Amino acid sequence: MTGRPILEIKNLVKQFHDEMAAEQGNILDGVDFTMYSGEFVCILGPSGCGKSTFLRCIGGFESYEGTILVNGQKVERPGTDRIMVFQEFGQLLPWKSVEKNVQYPLKVRGLRDKAKLQEISDTYLEKVDMLAYKKFYPHQLSGGMKQRTAIARALALSPEIVLMDEPFASLDAMSRNNLQSELYKIHQRENVSVIFITHNIQEAICLGTRILVMSKDGKIKMDIRNPLVKPVTPASPNYGEMWDKLHSALYEMTEE
Repeated sequence: MTGRPILEIKNLVKQFHDEMAAEQGNILDGVDFTMYSGEFVCILGPSGCGKSTFLRCIGGFESYEGTILVNGQKVERPGTDRIMVFQEFGQLLPWKSVEKNVQYPLKVRGLRDKAKLQEISDTYLEKVDMLAYKKFYPHQLSGGMKQRTAIARALALSPEIVLMDEPFASLDAMSRNNLQSELYKIHQRENVSVIFITHNIQEAICLGTRILVMSKDGKIKMDIRNPLVKPVTPASPNYGEMWDKLHSALYEMTEE
């Protein structure tokens, strides 16, 4: 545990509300989870196990049964204390420049001081190495640059938790590795709390301070601390042991 409890989830249930319900049952089934400030939690699990739904419930985008508390306050709707970053490159507003994309949510929240808006957007674009491109528009950016901008926009709001749904899945290997490194550096500098969905075991080990494995029946089947010293590479001591443990858990669930 690296800090105070920031997110508390008790008996979280999410059901289908269509003709599929009788056959498939709950998407999430009695999930209990507590996250502490400053943690970087990675979530692994087979396709269809409810990982994205879990994130959307925390983000306030889905109705649910049970309890979700952020700093003791029940989650009932989206809020700037929980910001989501998706894997799609189209999450930026195409008619706004990079800096205006970062500033827009701040304006929606009520900030009107132009100098302050510029200061904040410059600060966070610099953190993701995008300051030189602040006048560019989304159609002028690579996929990795769009994701850097989306991360800067999220961090600029100073959220309690950043929710990331496979944000690097669509990138080439080099861009993915670079962004993994940058994201972890930002996590360390800002002490921001992150929940990060991935299908990549190596990514979970390299980024996560804690790793969850979800099963097909919508439950958390494994919740382990990641003891490996950062930065992590496949050559790091005990990397192979951690990889085998997570791979075995995922393989067993796939075979069920």
